[in-house]
Amino acid sequence: MLSEFYLGLVALGLAYGLFAFGLDLVWGRAGIVSIGHAVFFGAGAYGVAIAKVHAAPPVLGGAAGIAAAAALALAIGGAGLRRKATPSTMAVLTLGVTLLGAQVATAWVGVTGGTNGLLVLTGLSGAATMWCCLAVAAAVVALCQVLVFRAPLGNRLTALRLNPQRARHLGIDTQRLGLLALAMGAAIAALAGAVAAPLVGLISPEVVGILLSTQVLIWVALGGRNTLLGPFAGAMLATLGQNLLTDVSLSYYLLLLGALFVVVVIVAPDGLVGWLRRPVEVRPAWRPLRRSAAWVTALPDGPRASPPDGSTTPPPPAARQGQAVAVSGVVKRYGGTPAVDGVSIAVAAGEIVCLVGPNGAGKTTLLDVISGDLEADEGRVLVLGHDVSRAPVHRRARLGLARTFQTPSLFGTLTVGEHLTLARQEARGTQQLPESYRRLEDSLSGVAAERLSLGDRRSLEIAVALAGGPRLLLLDEPAAGLSPDEAHELARALLAVRDQLGCAMLAVEHDMEIVRMLADRVVVLHQGAVLRQGSFEEVHVDGRVRDAYLGVT
Repeated sequence: MLSEFYLGLVALGLAYGLFAFGLDLVWGRAGIVSIGHAVFFGAGAYGVAIAKVHAAPPVLGGAAGIAAAAALALAIGGAGLRRKATPSTMAVLTLGVTLLGAQVATAWVGVTGGTNGLLVLTGLSGAATMWCCLAVAAAVVALCQVLVFRAPLGNRLTALRLNPQRARHLGIDTQRLGLLALAMGAAIAALAGAVAAPLVGLISPEVVGILLSTQVLIWVALGGRNTLLGPFAGAMLATLGQNLLTDVSLSYYLLLLGALFVVVVIVAPDGLVGWLRRPVEVRPAWRPLRRSAAWVTALPDGPRASPPDGSTTPPPPAARQGQAVAVSGVVKRYGGTPAVDGVSIAVAAGEIVCLVGPNGAGKTTLLDVISGDLEADEGRVLVLGHDVSRAPVHRRARLGLARTFQTPSLFGTLTVGEHLTLARQEARGTQQLPESYRRLEDSLSGVAAERLSLGDRRSLEIAVALAGGPRLLLLDEPAAGLSPDEAHELARALLAVRDQLGCAMLAVEHDMEIVRMLADRVVVLHQGAVLRQGSFEEVHVDGRVRDAYLGVT
């Protein structure tokens, strides 16, 4: 029904859709902003073009371009996804690389042809070209659907996009995962460039330039991020629209594309495909597969191993020996002022220790140092006998350390059941929740976390931590914002957790009644140092503690 010209145009739209799909894997699925994604597309296109010039097989040139794109993505990610990088680092780096790529393509005349470019022709008919593009795109999407989106890897990408901090505390290596997503997205973009090269015909510096990088961002946003069809719909719509407006003016096409982008962002922020598929209720962003216990236990690269006897039930507190955590001489400074100043404390296995002190005493900072969210300037941190002083968060989580925060750190659009499934996936086990937290799983499983009350969000965060079977649980003001009845219920639930699971706890708490109910031992911090430690009764009657809380010098 279509002429050769329009068949070629559909084929080009499919190739551009594959390019947008590669960007969506990075941006839509993993939440990593890549402003200069065209540099990867150009690597594949130039690979085919250079191979044709030198009478080499185009497949070989395309493969070289894909390998170069993946290697470049790993180099960019190594710098932009490092531990101390900010979220904008990747955007700036990819922008700089695509600008540099355009300059290299322009200046390296002997290889790239400079501004004249390289000519690539195909001997296939329009129909054959269209079917080839469709086959490649369908194969890539099917492989990603099976190996990534419907596999544990896809769940981890969702966790990375929604809340990298919580993902790390589940034991996910977010830096490595981001590198993998960026390399896969770059490889797919380069494959799209290799497929598009014969359709474009003339491969010039524009294929690695900032204009194409900006356009593909609009295509993904227009069609719908985090959808299978959205990138292809956006790219196809833009390709056909550009052809229709070519006879008028290219500037009108760019103006219309920009206007559509603005309208979609305001009216349908999930894109056209996301808007069309959206039901009346808020749709959770992630649907985990239901896995059998045997399959979950076999997950690779899991953080925690099963007990030596093969049991999934942790031993009772009396059976556990040694220290859950030992902090020795820890110092953490901000601008030369110590927030934590030479603190040395230990929590025995199965023990509950409450960390108290006035505001600004360094309590949360100490938890951050123990969990790995902050790196100590001096001192050592031992978790379950392992020196983790310089270890990242995910490695500590894999040892059995779990953490909650002052403001519950959750994956807002995921349901309660999805939170627990993800936590168990990363723990390589099917840890049953204690009775006090089973209500969440039984009655609120299908409710999104963002719709829960504060008390239920706090309970869910603790349940997520417990679902992995931790041996050490750090709690940062777990009763904050709760009513007295809710706070007392929480304290009783935590005591039951200790009795059933045997995990040690280090809790920051201001409510002295909750401290009295929970603590086997109390540690008082003042001005970053340990002021007093002992039983609740010993600490409660200490005059120095009262003076510290009242601000008496």
